[in-house]
Amino acid sequence: MTTRQRAWLLPPALLFLIGGILLGREISSPFLPWVACLPAVAAVILLRGRFRFAACMVLFFVLGAAAGHASWHPALPPEGEYDVRGIISDDIRTGNYGQIRTSLSEVTLNGRPFSAGVYWTFYTDENVLPEGLAPGREVSFRASLYYPGGAMNPDGYNFREELLRRGITVGVYGNGGLTVTSPGVISFSGTAAAWRMQLSTALIREMGEEAGGYASALLLGSRSLVPSEDRAAFARLGIIHVLSVSGFHTGVLILLLGGLFRLLKLRQSIRFILYGVVLLAYSALCGMNPPVVRASLLLMLALGGKLLNRPRIGLHLLCAAAIVMLLLSPVQLTGASFQLTFGAVFGITLLTPYLDSLNPFRRKLLRRLWSSAAVVLGAQLGVLLPQLHWFQKLPLLGLLVNIPVSVFAAVLLTVDWIIFLLLPVPFLCHLPAAAGSLLTSIMVRSVQELSSVPGFTLWTCASTWLTIFGMIPVCYALCLLFRPKRRTRLFCLAGGVAVVCLSLMSLPHRGTEYIQFSVGNADAAVLWDEDSVLVMDTGTDDGVVSGFLRRRHLIPDAVILTHLHTDHAGGLQSFLDDEIPVRVLYLPVGAEDQEIDESILALLNILRESGTEFRELSRGNVLPLPSGTLTVLWPEKNRIRPRQDANNYSLVSCLSLNGVTLLHTGDLTGSYEKYVSVPADLLKAAHHGSVFSTLPEFLSDVNPQAILLSCSRISRYKDFSERAGQIPVWSTAVQGAVSVHFSKDAFTVIPYLAESVPGGM
Repeated sequence: MTTRQRAWLLPPALLFLIGGILLGREISSPFLPWVACLPAVAAVILLRGRFRFAACMVLFFVLGAAAGHASWHPALPPEGEYDVRGIISDDIRTGNYGQIRTSLSEVTLNGRPFSAGVYWTFYTDENVLPEGLAPGREVSFRASLYYPGGAMNPDGYNFREELLRRGITVGVYGNGGLTVTSPGVISFSGTAAAWRMQLSTALIREMGEEAGGYASALLLGSRSLVPSEDRAAFARLGIIHVLSVSGFHTGVLILLLGGLFRLLKLRQSIRFILYGVVLLAYSALCGMNPPVVRASLLLMLALGGKLLNRPRIGLHLLCAAAIVMLLLSPVQLTGASFQLTFGAVFGITLLTPYLDSLNPFRRKLLRRLWSSAAVVLGAQLGVLLPQLHWFQKLPLLGLLVNIPVSVFAAVLLTVDWIIFLLLPVPFLCHLPAAAGSLLTSIMVRSVQELSSVPGFTLWTCASTWLTIFGMIPVCYALCLLFRPKRRTRLFCLAGGVAVVCLSLMSLPHRGTEYIQFSVGNADAAVLWDEDSVLVMDTGTDDGVVSGFLRRRHLIPDAVILTHLHTDHAGGLQSFLDDEIPVRVLYLPVGAEDQEIDESILALLNILRESGTEFRELSRGNVLPLPSGTLTVLWPEKNRIRPRQDANNYSLVSCLSLNGVTLLHTGDLTGSYEKYVSVPADLLKAAHHGSVFSTLPEFLSDVNPQAILLSCSRISRYKDFSERAGQIPVWSTAVQGAVSVHFSKDAFTVIPYLAESVPGGM
């Protein structure tokens, strides 16, 4: 290879590695990639010039495919009951209904060592932890091993991949015969988790609950100690990175160390060693948090090049760090953290120099302010694509907020580090702790106030391939590596911005589609009829429906709740969290007079105060739709009694769409099915396939061509399929989200998990 080819080996190598990883994610066997590695290595050794360069690209591609397959398709033990032993290696978190969840390392299953981590969940009464349960402790118990599920809905949360990024491949549920003891083996991650808990406790003790929680988040990555509403406020302003320990926090630590080393007048080689030791210790303390590891690797590469008097431009350092991280853990590629981290560094590396070169000021202070703004703007442009993909938010005023918040956060981090170092000497800690508490309070109150001001962020559609194509000319125009003429630069910038804006706009929808989401033993659906959007039940507070609407920038024309149980109405909380307006809310007549959860009534009151229009539905009401009508069959006004099981008066409606009828039954119990027994082409089974609903007589009267079943257990799906006989059953437990496309007098059922086959066929 020529000198120029060697100099520019890393950027294309990274692209080929990424392509190989994405291929490896999808292929069923790694045999061909591993076999191809041998001739690729031979070609790199034997060939010369541009042919060796091409052979290097092929080698990175096949290595990526092999590593990607191994990362996404690890060998797993059979599902079933196991005697589990392990060390708690993460914070212990509590969830709804007394759920406890954490991670285990150094695991044995039936006495056999298991190389990967394990996700552990169980339930207790009133969120009371078993005695002695804490990070770093060893536990043994009897539990059921299962494989975590992947995405079950369009653009849904992929729980399996998120665990794989943390080195966890299986989950265990239960705590039978739980015993808690001191660890019998040394666990790196368990010890780090125990230290984090102790240090977080000490920070909270010295600084108070709020300031101590923020200090733990900023220094140790314990974001669970920051209230969810505060995290949402930071996210609305486009500054959520302040709460995530990453390159910014690691950079502040390096700057503080650099100042200390200069005062001590240490040699460069000694500084490099100390930097490495501190960064390694900090990464370990943060549980080898990938953003901290990535930032540490980048910093060490830059410091090493400076020490050897062989500095490399930032693009090459960025590519080298990305290649190392992806070879170690290819599954990081599809995570938001990886994309945001490298996107920000990419923007700072390639786009900031040109923005800084436009500096019109001569005064030193103004030039520094411009340079700071250029860094922030470069980072914002770098994270634009992943930010739009994951959060659908365009921070219009993020530049104005980011600069002062970043400076303020750097000052707060400095104070927090001083408090951290003085924790062993409590009497010296009081003054800086008071200062840290005051600074934290100022930052939090300012962010809360600013986040409530409209106009800071713009809700958009999720980014697409068109957005990527639009960003290419924008980056070309703003990158100093290229030297286009001024007219070409302006043309690329204007054209790229126009394409990006076009890609983020909602496009007209054609056709009629009903989507039954996979939300466990709950119900949630969306009827997308032309440009009309009707939500039919919202599921629990898991964000499935609101996430679907948010990514497509859809505001529902109305939300219909069949009744007010949490598994049908709890998702209203996600609508509030995601700031999706509910213009009209339809309820069955008398719904609020039945036995329902108080939390649902509280949500209804919030919606009333926000201006939502409430309307009641009863038998005989008809709602017009672009492709037909929705006719209410139940409940009847004169057949309702208060304080009853809300399922008895669940809303039942018959949708007529392009000549096809869909009978939607909510959670109606079998004793009331005689009032809604009408023929239909499609039936949405009642009460998640319960044996007390969708009785044989009712099925015979409706005589559907297919049945939609929303449930969480495959066993429930199998039992219901036996009852349905020859009628095809499409279940969310097996097929994931189920979409029904309506055409003239016909319908087509499309499961999200396409390889699944409906029962009864």
